[in-house]
Amino acid sequence: MIEREIEITSGWGEYELAIKGVRAFVCEECGAISLRAEEVKMMEDISRGFAERPEDERPDYLNVEETADLLRVSTQTVYNMIKSGRLKGTKFGREWRFLRKNLESLIQPDQAIAARNTSTQNYEKDSAILDAIRKKRNVHE
Repeated sequence: MIEREIEITSGWGEYELAIKGVRAFVCEECGAISLRAEEVKMMEDISRGFAERPEDERPDYLNVEETADLLRVSTQTVYNMIKSGRLKGTKFGREWRFLRKNLESLIQPDQAIAARNTSTQNYEKDSAILDAIRKKRNVHE
């Protein structure tokens, strides 16, 4: 591998960002690129700056590519998540759309309080079940 200065192009929805002068190791045989941790962190910080727009400027619905960017996965992973039922979306014609607040609750589940029962009733039931399982394990050990 040889160290070179390259240009990385990234996108967020309809926007495209080109970062020039990135130091990377490039394989001369296959063209594979390997980045240093500092370079990756710098690009993540730049991307995060664009992603952290005010709430009223964010689109309510995202397409597959935007969803993949938000979740930091490939588009194929998004399609696999749809197929397995882990990701809920709506199909408009040939394109999938995802509600941003649903995606954000996947990323930060502790902030999705509205969808949860905040009473301690379920916690107490769960604790009782776990205690019973622990007692059975101790008897059999």
